Amino acid sequence: MISRFEVPPLSVPPGPPTSAILERLERELRELWAVAPGEHPKSRVCLMNLVVAVGSREVADRYTAVVDEVTALLPSRAIIVALEADKPTSPLKGAVTAACTPGDGGAVCSERIRLDASGSVCARVASAVEALLVPEIPTTLVWLAPVHMDDDVFTSMAESAQRVVLDSEYTSAGSLLELERWSRAEEGRPALADMAWTRIAPWQDLCARFFDDPRTEHASAITRVTLHQASESGGRLGSEGALLLGWLATRLGWRAGRMGGALRLRGTDGADIALQVGAVARPEGVAPAALASITIESAVAGVTLKGTIDRELASGAEISGKTTDADVLTWRLDVSGQAVLEQRVRLRANKGARVLERTLHRPMADPVLVEATRFAEHFFEDGVIVR
Repeated sequence: MISRFEVPPLSVPPGPPTSAILERLERELRELWAVAPGEHPKSRVCLMNLVVAVGSREVADRYTAVVDEVTALLPSRAIIVALEADKPTSPLKGAVTAACTPGDGGAVCSERIRLDASGSVCARVASAVEALLVPEIPTTLVWLAPVHMDDDVFTSMAESAQRVVLDSEYTSAGSLLELERWSRAEEGRPALADMAWTRIAPWQDLCARFFDDPRTEHASAITRVTLHQASESGGRLGSEGALLLGWLATRLGWRAGRMGGALRLRGTDGADIALQVGAVARPEGVAPAALASITIESAVAGVTLKGTIDRELASGAEISGKTTDADVLTWRLDVSGQAVLEQRVRLRANKGARVLERTLHRPMADPVLVEATRFAEHFFEDGVIVR
């Protein structure tokens, strides 16, 4: 159970943050750890700075519970920043909070700072955030908005971080591509991470299982890939599907080319790989363009393999009149001349705090994600449309 106690909100007048105001914030943070007579001591643990930037106060309010769950498992100084640049300018507002998890030896607490900025004040938020970071520990920026390289607020905040985390499933795959280009344009820029990449990790594991020994030869003999996402027909391929295809391509040595302007995929043997991308209905509560299924077909010496992963969409329990996403995958393998294999896999930790927590536990640099992102750019350059 997480308990919270609040420090009265602070109000900073428009203009550059002053050292006096920042000192006041730091003083409020120090006062969190003062122990009253008869009170159990609170243990302060801080493994990282976790900066979460969102586009509105409402989103910041909703995401606070996610941050508290994450910091209960990964103690951090969390700074949640609500950026409302399209609203009238008002003084920067802030609040300091401690989120504590009770333990046998006393409560273990993390610090949470909330900053609300609007109008022109947003341009000065990065300097305030930088001053509030705990020195000499890594900083991760979670940017839950589209990425634009001409956005000085984003670039200023990113330059103080060692890693930038996006969720391209809810923003856009274009944001991930923009970040990847910016990250590699200059040495010393932060590494990139994507919660959509974390979500497809079970799909990657299950795809790899299609080619377990003695079926390894089939991995280099794929003839067709069929992918479906939860969206309307006529839309663009989403980030989950693009990243999964990018991962398959880079792991299996596929090459991308053009014929008459259309995208062509070829395997290591030079043979064409047919790609079909389709759409299925997206029930309420399912993320936009979420992966719905993938089918991989191959043939070796007259032996055919067909592997399918199907996701059950919106088949879970009903909560407040809405059917939630069950997150159950059905893995099926059909090899000619052999019995069909089938298994159901529940994703379990595939939402909210668990996705962010798993993403933060990944290595700081992820070259496989970078490679998959670069290959996925082919699908967006070509404008792959789901049918």
